[in-house]
This record gives sequence, structure tokens and C-alpha cells, in this order.
Amino acid sequence: MIEGNCDVLFSQNFPNKVQLAFPHGYEDALIMLKQNLAEKRITQVYAKIWKPRRPRTTGDLSQNHHLNGHIAQIIKVTGDEFDDCKAEIKRRALKRGYPFRTDSWGNVVPQSEADCSTVECAMLIEEAHDLAAFCGVRLKETE
Repeated sequence: MIEGNCDVLFSQNFPNKVQLAFPHGYEDALIMLKQNLAEKRITQVYAKIWKPRRPRTTGDLSQNHHLNGHIAQIIKVTGDEFDDCKAEIKRRALKRGYPFRTDSWGNVVPQSEADCSTVECAMLIEEAHDLAAFCGVRLKETE
């Protein structure tokens, strides 16, 4: 998989055609991808094109730490599993516009937290605040 920011050149004459220009350093990965596709006679690739975004923050005093600290406080009171609580927060955040995909069975699957932007992680934090209030949990912002 090749992931990263690249320049996108939109065709003036063909609205359904774009060119991707990856920065220096991607040459080897692109050559390997091209060879792999040719060996398997694959003529298409999956590409996700979206405007650049700031990834969620990680480490001490980060959004990630903030969210996971709230989840840890909530599960101490509710007795739920950490992953179940996080999944519920993501599910509830869909109403705020949290991104999702639909799996092959038609189920809505909220985006992985690892792929969150700062804005999307803020949605999860706000939803954790709401869930804590619903469960009667008084959150400490320092944990």
C-alpha cells in the first residue's frame, strides 16, 4: 500500500481523469506496485482522493490520550470492555458526521481511530463527554 500526500492534476478535457504526482521518495514503492499489478494482470487500483488533513495528535496531552483516558474512566463505572465502549462512542459519533464505510453485508463500520483527523477525533471526544454524562460519570480531564 502506498499512502501519503501527492499532487493531483485534474484533466481539463476529461472530467473523469486525474493524474497523481507523488513526491520524491516514492519511486521504489511505485515501481514495485506497477510490477505486482503487471504480474497479476491487474489494470485498476484503489485510490482515495481527499483534501489534505491534519492527523489526530498522539502522545502525552494529545487528543488520543484525552479520548482513551475518558474511555478508561467510563468503563471503570460501567464495567464494559474498553473496545466495546470505544465502538459505542464511534457509533454515536456518526450523527456528528464521523466518517464510515459500508461493509459487503451492508453494515455501517465507523472509521478506524488511527485514520482520524484532528476534527474527527474531536467528534469522538465530544461524544465521550456525552456518553459519560449519560452514564453518570464525572470525567477528570487530567487522566
